[in-house]
Amino acid sequence: MASGSEGPKQTRGYFVPLANCVPSMLQYSGGAGAGGSFLPGNFSPATWAAAGTGAGALLSSIASVGAGGLLRDMGKTVVSSNRTFRKVQLISRSLAGGVTGSDATSGPYLTGYIELATGNALASVASPAPVAYMPGLL
Repeated sequence: MASGSEGPKQTRGYFVPLANCVPSMLQYSGGAGAGGSFLPGNFSPATWAAAGTGAGALLSSIASVGAGGLLRDMGKTVVSSNRTFRKVQLISRSLAGGVTGSDATSGPYLTGYIELATGNALASVASPAPVAYMPGLL
């Protein structure tokens, strides 16, 4: 039996779009500097999710419920100003083996962050992604 510190290993799950998740895709730029000159990181819209990028056809898979796309939970959480962001990767039937061709300008694997509804942030500040969590296999 595993001790409490080890616990059972869980595989990461998926986030299923319940509405258009394209505007919810964010990228994180880490902070820079040291000591008193340190600047915190910030979130901005993901460049690969912007209109006119090569990933447009892939983004349609997370534009509505039942469109066939999933967001894989990548296991990284960033908490900023009482708001919680989770790193995700776009999974689509047409993404077997990564992004190729004109879509490769967006990176080989379309990763970004989504904000989760945690109940800690003020409703006027938070803009959680319209997703439902689907656990992975135990």
